[in-house]
Amino acid sequence: MEPQQPPAPQPPAPQPPAPQPPMGAPTPPPMGAPTPPGMSWQAPPIDSGPAPGVKFAGYGARLVAYIVDAIVLGIVIAVLSVVFIALIAGAAANDSGGAAIGSTFIYVILILVVSVLYFPYFWANGGATPGMKMLHIRVVRDADGGPIGWGPAILRLIGYWVNSVVLYVGYIWIFIDKRRRGWHDLIAGTVVIEG
Repeated sequence: MEPQQPPAPQPPAPQPPAPQPPMGAPTPPPMGAPTPPGMSWQAPPIDSGPAPGVKFAGYGARLVAYIVDAIVLGIVIAVLSVVFIALIAGAAANDSGGAAIGSTFIYVILILVVSVLYFPYFWANGGATPGMKMLHIRVVRDADGGPIGWGPAILRLIGYWVNSVVLYVGYIWIFIDKRRRGWHDLIAGTVVIEG
């Protein structure tokens, strides 16, 4: 009987190359190596807000919608002004000073109410003003993409005033924020999306 020869050793199987980090990303330390100072593992950011696949409204669409709304609001105020100026002039011509003063008071209150409630009314009822509807964009809650109510709608309007007081920096913030939120959106917890 002949002694058995041990089988010849097999060469090790080739290992697939390790995945390379994106260009410019810091190289992670090898397994088991201590983490260098200043470098730590970070979990990926959680994308809170509207449902996946929802697109944020474009800059141009938001601007055009606001311009359309300003025109619509201007037309409504102009029509109310013409009607009340005619009433006030008629009352003044009839020497009815009390009627002229009363009509003027009603006119001022009505203009203030229309100006203040125009945006919040549409945001709280459907999420879109006439200008936003025309451009197929709407405002929703940033936390979950749901419709906003009167509270956030009023806060958003207050945010518009804050933006204007600080030289429109709050509107420019839309270009800085990754979710395209202005200060008015941050104050109200809202975001503007397509749809």
